[in-house]
Amino acid sequence: MPTPEQLINRWQSQIGFNFNKFFEKPDELNLAHEVAQLRKEIEALRAELAPVPSLIVTGRQAIDEFKRLIGT
Repeated sequence: MPTPEQLINRWQSQIGFNFNKFFEKPDELNLAHEVAQLRKEIEALRAELAPVPSLIVTGRQAIDEFKRLIGT
C-alpha cells in the first residue's frame, strides 16, 4: 500500500499541482492578487459565454440591444 507521500507525489505528477503549496500559510498579498486574477478570468469567461445576438434584430429585441449598446 502506498504511503500518503507517494500518493501525493503521484497525483502531483499527474495533474501538475503542488499539494504542499496548498497547505502552506498563504501570503495575504499573494492571495489577494490570485483572487483578483481569478475574478478577471471569470469575467472574461462570462463575456465569452454571453449569447451572440442574431444578425437580424427586430422589435423589442432591437430596442433592448440598442439600449445595451448605448449603456442605458
